[in-house]
Amino acid sequence: MSNSGNSSQVGLFCLSIITTFLISGVIPQQVIAAEIDPNTTNEKEHESAELAIDQQSKNSSGVTTLSSLQSLSKEAKLIQALSKNNNSKKELNSIPLHTNSQTDVSYDAADLQLEGEFALVEKKMEEQFLARQVDIDTFCRNYPLNSRCANYQPPQQQRQQPAAQPAVERQSSGYAITGKVSTLGFGIEGTGAISPNFNGRLGFNYFDFGINTEQADIDYDADVRLLSATALVDWFPSSRSEFRLTGGLAYNNNKVEGTARSAETLEIGGVEFPLALVGQLEGELTFPNTISPYIGIGYGNPVRQGRQFGFSIDLGILFAGSPQVDLNATGPVGTLVGAPVVGPFLQDAIQREEEDLEDELRGLRIYPVLSVGVSYQF
Repeated sequence: MSNSGNSSQVGLFCLSIITTFLISGVIPQQVIAAEIDPNTTNEKEHESAELAIDQQSKNSSGVTTLSSLQSLSKEAKLIQALSKNNNSKKELNSIPLHTNSQTDVSYDAADLQLEGEFALVEKKMEEQFLARQVDIDTFCRNYPLNSRCANYQPPQQQRQQPAAQPAVERQSSGYAITGKVSTLGFGIEGTGAISPNFNGRLGFNYFDFGINTEQADIDYDADVRLLSATALVDWFPSSRSEFRLTGGLAYNNNKVEGTARSAETLEIGGVEFPLALVGQLEGELTFPNTISPYIGIGYGNPVRQGRQFGFSIDLGILFAGSPQVDLNATGPVGTLVGAPVVGPFLQDAIQREEEDLEDELRGLRIYPVLSVGVSYQF
């Protein structure tokens, strides 16, 4: 009986020891498993660890052996290792990837994993570097640990690229010659720059041509002679524009000489005279203003800076005055002014004819000038 009693006491003592180990081993394992983040750890590893714990804790016989206790201890260490690994990953995510300081080499699991992350970052940066052109100086200053910067030597001094030389603008002489065609005839003109907004011009025009015209019921064979010289000043309101206002003076020696065509009779001043009495009726048209004012507008600057060839156009008016007509009869009656009856009568008729011609040509008192020209600057 005493032996059986002692054995029962020893059994109860062993059961209490086993229960104490179970409580101290299983409960911390469950607490550790609850703290593990399922989002950052391997779910399969947790499931296998918890399954092992449940199987060990829920033994159908209610008896736990020493080997089962050792297995539970190993499972607890495994869960603790997983928890440490999870904390290492969190610390790794908080470490900045781009650093300019050289880190110490370590062979711990977390350090090896960190180096693996650096390798992935370097690979991505290398792909971006290959995908687009990156300034090597800027790249290596920002990422000195990249493999591309292993042999990189920072420049001691930035090389200054020589500035591109601006195109040298052609130096202008300020003097140009212009060939012109205008209502004053063919002309040549010299232009000189006075200031950025003013030019001076001297020109000469001449042309001679014949026409057949009818004036005051008389047909004439006429010879037109255009002869003029100009002295003009151009004002450019804006030095950047070639639009200009022009004013000046012109020597006006334009005139027309004509002879009435031969016919049996000539109607002079509304009266018909036999050609034998009148002979040749000759006339001349001139302008009273030998020095005529000129005003106009134009476009083009022959002496513009940097220009060698240019084009110009002018539109203006010349105040020549009302034309004056002078007619003369070369026949016997025309020369004998004092002849009875016919002579004075013919002279009155010629005077009326002159007045009629001057009335018809009065519009030429303001002579229109249109000219175009091509210039060359020396």
